Amino acid sequence: LHDVVDSLVRLVLDQREAARARKDWSTADAIRDQLKESGLAIEDSPQGPRWSLGSR
Repeated sequence: LHDVVDSLVRLVLDQREAARARKDWSTADAIRDQLKESGLAIEDSPQGPRWSLGSR
């Protein structure tokens, strides 16, 4: 189950990174906010985004 969740989160983060590359900040922020509301914490790093279970 963890691999499935990791793959799905990675897919969403890839969409967020694509929005950031297009400088589509509203979409990137909306994705980040939705993930946060779902209980995930996103950390942007030079190697790319990382996620962990956060708090809602």
